[in-house]
Amino acid sequence: MNGKKLLFLSVLVIVSLGANAQVQVRNEPRHHNVLENKYFRVLDVNIPPHDTTLQHIHSTPSVILMFTNTVTATQLKGKGWESGKSIAGSAFYRDFSKDTVIHRVSNWDTVLYHVSDIELLSVYDPNNTRKPLPFTVLFNEERAIAYRVTSVNKQIIDNRGPMIAGLVAGDDIMLHNTKNNKTTIIKAGKETFIPPGISFYLSPTGKKAIDLVLFELK
Repeated sequence: MNGKKLLFLSVLVIVSLGANAQVQVRNEPRHHNVLENKYFRVLDVNIPPHDTTLQHIHSTPSVILMFTNTVTATQLKGKGWESGKSIAGSAFYRDFSKDTVIHRVSNWDTVLYHVSDIELLSVYDPNNTRKPLPFTVLFNEERAIAYRVTSVNKQIIDNRGPMIAGLVAGDDIMLHNTKNNKTTIIKAGKETFIPPGISFYLSPTGKKAIDLVLFELK
């Protein structure tokens, strides 16, 4: 076998291996670990137009939040492509520990695909019978509750489980910790951790309509 043929075959093998490589979702290059503690691992996912992730494995209970309206497609391992569309503000729960998924995701649109994949790394107080917060409940599952908040009025919230706040749209929101008088800015397109057990309230910084999703760990 001459050198050119050997080089061609070597490149072909490398490309084939790369196309079929499988990594845990936290190691997939377009899934950026922006926050991790004992409760959550927040993977901020940004896929440019016409780009595709590597095949990756979801095996941890997770909550998902969509930040953009984007035409996408998903290919499960060994299957064909299935097209779909993300809707900004939509959220769902899936226990991947019971239903492991290996897939890759492609952006078939002309705009960025932005989604937050939040892995639930532990439980907090699963036997507590606290009632849901007085917001619209998007889902109430075994490991987490999700709420939609469209207005903030400085109502005190306390004695809750750890939360992740994702501001989908609107002006920045201020998170006020009433125990230490510290404030945190919640920015659109970003995720913010709210520690368990604190007393806090939310206040607006502008007049734009807001779309905030809160995920509370049980």
